[in-house]
Amino acid sequence: MQDPRESLKSFCNRVAEAAVTEEGARLTRLLRLSGLLGETFQPTSGPATPARSQGSPGRVGIWEGKVEDGRTCFVRSSDMLQDWQHWANVGRIEPKGEKLRVVLIGESVARGYLYDPEFTPAMALERLLENRLGQGKVEVIDLARTDLGFDVGGLALAALQLEPDAAVLFSGNNWTVSLPPQLGDVPQIDGLLREQGVAGLKLFAEEQLDRNVQRLVADISKGYAEKGVPLIWLVPEFNLGDWRDPVTNAPHLPGNANRDWIAQFQAARLALAAGDLAAAAAAAERMVAIDGGVSVAGLYVLAECSQRCGDLEAARRSLELARDAVIWDPSRIVSPRSYGAAQEALRSGVALHEGMLVDLPQVFRDCLEGGIPDRRLFLDYCHLTAEGIRVAMAAAASSVLQALGGAPVPWRELVDDRIAPGPEEEAAASFLAAVHNGHWWQSYDLVRHDCLRAVQQSPAIAEVMTCFIDIQTRRAPMLMCRTAEEIASLGSRQIQQYLLRHNHQQLDPVLIDAITSVLDEAGVHQRARLSQLRRDEHAVARNATDLLDYYYCSAGLQPQEVMWTVLRQEGYVRRRENDYYKAYWAESRFVFVGEEGKPVQLSLACRLPATAPAEETAVLDLNGRPLAGIELGHDWRTWDLSVPGEALRDGLNEVVIHWPLPDFPGQKAFDAVGEELVDEVFPDFFCTFGEIHTFTASAAVDSRQRDGRGS
Repeated sequence: MQDPRESLKSFCNRVAEAAVTEEGARLTRLLRLSGLLGETFQPTSGPATPARSQGSPGRVGIWEGKVEDGRTCFVRSSDMLQDWQHWANVGRIEPKGEKLRVVLIGESVARGYLYDPEFTPAMALERLLENRLGQGKVEVIDLARTDLGFDVGGLALAALQLEPDAAVLFSGNNWTVSLPPQLGDVPQIDGLLREQGVAGLKLFAEEQLDRNVQRLVADISKGYAEKGVPLIWLVPEFNLGDWRDPVTNAPHLPGNANRDWIAQFQAARLALAAGDLAAAAAAAERMVAIDGGVSVAGLYVLAECSQRCGDLEAARRSLELARDAVIWDPSRIVSPRSYGAAQEALRSGVALHEGMLVDLPQVFRDCLEGGIPDRRLFLDYCHLTAEGIRVAMAAAASSVLQALGGAPVPWRELVDDRIAPGPEEEAAASFLAAVHNGHWWQSYDLVRHDCLRAVQQSPAIAEVMTCFIDIQTRRAPMLMCRTAEEIASLGSRQIQQYLLRHNHQQLDPVLIDAITSVLDEAGVHQRARLSQLRRDEHAVARNATDLLDYYYCSAGLQPQEVMWTVLRQEGYVRRRENDYYKAYWAESRFVFVGEEGKPVQLSLACRLPATAPAEETAVLDLNGRPLAGIELGHDWRTWDLSVPGEALRDGLNEVVIHWPLPDFPGQKAFDAVGEELVDEVFPDFFCTFGEIHTFTASAAVDSRQRDGRGS
């Protein structure tokens, strides 16, 4: 009798052939995700597994245990040399001695970002405690690491090897959720999107973050309770008053809701500009009702209306909702922050485990006498000014003193204004904040404030600012510019650590204008030199300009659009690698350097997306004046547009493309997002208004010269 397995060979071959086709592979993924193949896919969302460098036995962060004379010290490991820059510049941590030992564990906020290594929260905490306990009676071990996320759990437990008398954990701004989701979450995400839209995805993200934080708090609290070491948790706060996420279109909404949302947004902006706060607020409330709180646009209008009316509590509520509105959005880079879900999870989790909590949102509210936290306490979105560090560490010190058995001391009594960086360090931090905020699309007002404060603290910072203008304007790579060498020779460790290591060259119109404006006031005039340098390096009459290149494209201040130039891997999901620019709003802005009287040729290859009508007209403006109308279709078309010299300005010129409104896909869009998640492709949650393959600006021949009439 023939072996039954032999008779199945032909059938199995057919199954295998079908499975390797595109549709077959996709069906297999669907079956695996549903569990119908016998595999149980559990959601894998959760805190990241503690990295080996954070929590391995015998290791604390970058420091490795070493026994000397029968006692264990911790020495910085040469195997982790490339990671040293993220930690305190400490070569070794000695064995526990007579001093009371407090460990400060956290992320970049606890690192003292932009002040480090000159001034850090650990330094401030140690001096505050010494003010009460006596000079030389206490030591604070600095275990803060830049870019630390849920790995803080492994680090906190490893820190027990240092035998602390108390620990302070200041973390939470890098606690994010798994978006795009892990494979096991795809069926749930798909169902939520189809039933509730993006608002359902936002709710999923908040619930996931709550679970992850609760689990983290439980794990760390248990470890410290077993050792009998007091642990003080700090709830981080966010710069509600100044920080503004870039306003974008609403994501896909059902039916015609996207069109209604845009109409309300336009009405709100017009009413706000006219000072009609009631009409602006009414339109903004309708926007929030339409989008379900997943977009910042309406919430910022509501906050502005409330602030103008003097209702700070209503403004605070709107700004907190705006802070949390982007938790679901993986389409762009979102600045680190402590989401409301994480703050609440910390409060409830620490209370459940009977721990000690410093609620910085409440502390800062008291510090500002009910005011909204802003540039007085923050350098950017979450990193603290020297004043913010003093207040936060005073509140932490109050709890540490109580945990060590002392009498309760109100944090206000501990604040010591003498604990501060020097003027040069303060100036460096302020200028670095200006650069950071400028590159995160913040307002001219905030960026100029940072520049002005830097010069007021130390006029010597003007030399760094002048060098920075030169670096950003040169075509040569930053570290190949002579001015980068000049900056390095100035000796500021802050500038070397943050500016030379992390800066990206870009046209920077907002930041450079703020710097030159402040330098003008200080008597250091750079505008003429800047104008000449821009002409020499970037003028279209001398070098053709690719307006889609990151250097120029970033000047449009549209972060969603510029993301197409920054493709990268995102976990298991790959970004769909488009070879062209996508416009996610009705306007696309581009900047080039022109010269008055010298004509320019614009070459534009673009098309309408598949969701748009077959034929529509787009309008181009130059420097606020109509330039041309072009007929678009679904196929790529190229236009060569001549711009007369008299229409140009010396310096920066702005081209704006006004796209026609597409036919918004509504519910069909959620079907497409679900399909992309199943196919392990980064989903597109926003509608496309237009697509650009090529956009260049180059020198054109003046018609008078061409006809022989030029001089």
